[in-house]
Amino acid sequence: LAHMISTMRPDIDHADEYVRNTTTRIFPIVASALGIPSFLPFLKAICRSKKSWQVQHTGIWIMQQIAIMMGC
Repeated sequence: LAHMISTMRPDIDHADEYVRNTTTRIFPIVASALGIPSFLPFLKAICRSKKSWQVQHTGIWIMQQIAIMMGC
């Protein structure tokens, strides 16, 4: 999980919206494969980030995609 997060971390606040959108589609797959509870601290940090609005927005998109994947 740590390797996947560190590899995909730069794409969370990428300037290109297409890259951020692709990241929001990939993170839920990784989270479901490796366990959503272990992914939650990272997701919480993303949503509370003060770095940029893109980071928070991507975090919310990731949460939405996880919910869709789980069937909520």
